[in-house]
Amino acid sequence: MSAKKDSSLNKRHDTKADKAKRESAEAAMKPKTKLPKKPPAALTGHKTASAEWTRLVSLYYETKGEIITAFDEGVLIKYCLAEEELIQLAELRAVIFKTWNIHLKWLNQFKPKGDQIKDYLGALAQANALLQRFQGMDARMDGKRKMIITMAQSLYLTPRSRAGVAPTEKEPEQPKSAMDDLLD
Repeated sequence: MSAKKDSSLNKRHDTKADKAKRESAEAAMKPKTKLPKKPPAALTGHKTASAEWTRLVSLYYETKGEIITAFDEGVLIKYCLAEEELIQLAELRAVIFKTWNIHLKWLNQFKPKGDQIKDYLGALAQANALLQRFQGMDARMDGKRKMIITMAQSLYLTPRSRAGVAPTEKEPEQPKSAMDDLLD
């Protein structure tokens, strides 16, 4: 069962007493400490993660309701670090692919003679090892992306997680009753 939404995100039609009870229960669980816009010490030395922290916290401060609190700081730190790690993995994957392409071009130009077959097979094995490393990096990136999506959903950063969180709307006018028609 999914966690309950914050009352600022809830669009149910509750009685005033139910709303007050829920809001007081939530207020008791919300820390007074706010998330700082400045990245925490855990992100020191992580330029990309710090920039992501600043961007996200600024967006959170723009929202009407309080979606995340200081309790969520650890998850947000992990999310920012994971985003930075994903970029690093992509750069490393690109280097492996470039190296594999260089090996492949060299192998395609190489015409082994009798005594060079052993060298050719060794170079082919190295090219295959690079291809396997490339595929392994691709799989790691897929896993990292999946983890980032899950974290993003818990931090209300995806359309799916915000699907039930529409802005407050004006209540529709009630149709006039027969008594209202008589009084008018």
